[in-house]
Amino acid sequence: MIYSMISMRQALKNVGVSKGVNAFVWEAKPGEVNQHLAGMFPYGRGQNFLNDLLEYCWLVYSKAKSAAGAQLIGRTGDLWVAAQLSAVGISDTGKQTLWDSYTKGNIQVMDKWSPTVNDCWVLGGLHRQADFELVSVRTLQNLWDFKLGFHIVTAREILGALHFGYKLDTSKTPVRLVCKDTAAARGATVERYDAYMKELQTKGPDSIRSILVTDPKLQNEIQNFDRSRLKHVTPPR
Repeated sequence: MIYSMISMRQALKNVGVSKGVNAFVWEAKPGEVNQHLAGMFPYGRGQNFLNDLLEYCWLVYSKAKSAAGAQLIGRTGDLWVAAQLSAVGISDTGKQTLWDSYTKGNIQVMDKWSPTVNDCWVLGGLHRQADFELVSVRTLQNLWDFKLGFHIVTAREILGALHFGYKLDTSKTPVRLVCKDTAAARGATVERYDAYMKELQTKGPDSIRSILVTDPKLQNEIQNFDRSRLKHVTPPR
């Protein structure tokens, strides 16, 4: 479903975003919206969370949908590096974000974040059938938070793309997610994305089994382990 701001606002309401509850999980400056957004509203922003989240969701969605080339997904430490950021017009992540008019939507760099904002950014790529380039290895630590019990955003991005008509292409480095079903990709919605991830959440870490790869170093150690050195131990009675 290709979104307008009006239809996206309704979608956010449908997944439970309300005016009185802060839906942002992370904020560079808690309680403050980006100066580019605040400047559009002389009476300020930051009190109506539905409207504020809509502005952030619409920005990342529209920039991702209008971008050209692959969208880069993965952990922040792998994404926010000079070579990749400069390619999308960002040289200082402390000051520049997708709010700047000259930046591109291939990488999500924002001053506020939530799973829903991230979903909307992914949806922008899905709706233009963009390739997604995975810059992080699909290891446990990059996919599932065992301490808090939830999907790390990289897993959410991969699983969402696979659910909406994409396939993993492991023939190249970095690995890519490539659209194989344009109807499924164009039919992706905020609500369906949210419901699917909630469904996977109930399955716990088993939900990432299909996309998990063993860390290359660990895999090499397993393959080359000398089993002849193992000793049989008789358990105590």
